[in-house]
Amino acid sequence: MNIESIEIEDPIEHHTKGAIEVLITTRSGEKRWCFFFTPEGMAACGDWIPGAHVRFHYGASHMILVSDISKNIVERALKNIESRGELEQCTVPVG
Repeated sequence: MNIESIEIEDPIEHHTKGAIEVLITTRSGEKRWCFFFTPEGMAACGDWIPGAHVRFHYGASHMILVSDISKNIVERALKNIESRGELEQCTVPVG
């Protein structure tokens, strides 16, 4: 699986309010999707743990957590994941 293009579907500055959705197109034309979170974005949304003032997220293999975010970071993270042969496990097919 080789990345042809990476399209960030949300404004990067929205990372403090939630996830940033990303669409990947492979050289074979397959489209795959994932989303990136920063700690600030994770704190701003998600399910509440009952009886606590803490949010949590779980069970999404296509969620990628980064400590800081930019177009460059998204591209580098995805290319690193691809180089490890794990892009398919970290993204879901679209369509």
